[in-house]
Amino acid sequence: MRSARRNIGWVLAIGMLAAAAAGPLAAGNATSAGPVTVSQAAFPVTAADKPYDLINLVLDFAPGTGIPKHIHGGPVVATVLTGQLVLQQAGQEQVVKAGESFREQTGTVHAVVNRGALTTRVAVSILLPLGAEATTLVK
Repeated sequence: MRSARRNIGWVLAIGMLAAAAAGPLAAGNATSAGPVTVSQAAFPVTAADKPYDLINLVLDFAPGTGIPKHIHGGPVVATVLTGQLVLQQAGQEQVVKAGESFREQTGTVHAVVNRGALTTRVAVSILLPLGAEATTLVK
């Protein structure tokens, strides 16, 4: 009986030391080490002192689909989450792959298309002055 109590005491002591060494997670707190940054992009934006909407979208482009020539009423930052897109602007094409980001300038004519065989998912953020059109198609 004595040796069983000693073993339980050692098990409890080792468990407490392990919990202390593991930090807040082992203590049952809601905090964790945090997310892992997979991709990061920073783009400068100059904004006047007026109200804006920050619009966040997640768009899926099936193979062969896209958005023809268009402009935006505010700056756009897009990150390809899966697949790849072709960005067309200023007479050039740029392939943007998963994990990469690109910026679409206010008023700059451009188009995007998924030429791949799989659906492409894109996270898009638009900083839009109140009352401005997010996207306008251009002929």
